Amino acid sequence: MAADYPGLLLLSRNEALRAYVELVLSEKGIPLRAFDLAREGLFWLLDNTPRHILVDEDLDVDPFAVATRIRHVRRLKEVPLAVLISPQEKLRATAEVVRVTPIEKPLTREKLFRFLGLSA
Repeated sequence: MAADYPGLLLLSRNEALRAYVELVLSEKGIPLRAFDLAREGLFWLLDNTPRHILVDEDLDVDPFAVATRIRHVRRLKEVPLAVLISPQEKLRATAEVVRVTPIEKPLTREKLFRFLGLSA
């Protein structure tokens, strides 16, 4: 049985992004679990169910393939899942097909809080 994790799972190789997200989440007391390799994050998901998942397009593999794998796990179907993308129509369309929320870069507090359902 997977343990509930009360925070956000972030998959990104970008150290600055991980530090920024951790700083912003700390304002609200929300924990962050971050991995720079998709494989590590997917293994972590075997035993944990986070409240939200954010996948950066700057990942070691295709972020939409990772999102699709996550969506195929029954336990994770209802977990809000977003992909952080460059502002390109092609990427927005791909996010729509994969059924994930696209969040355009640069990530701001407002965009992150909106995804988490929080007020800024």
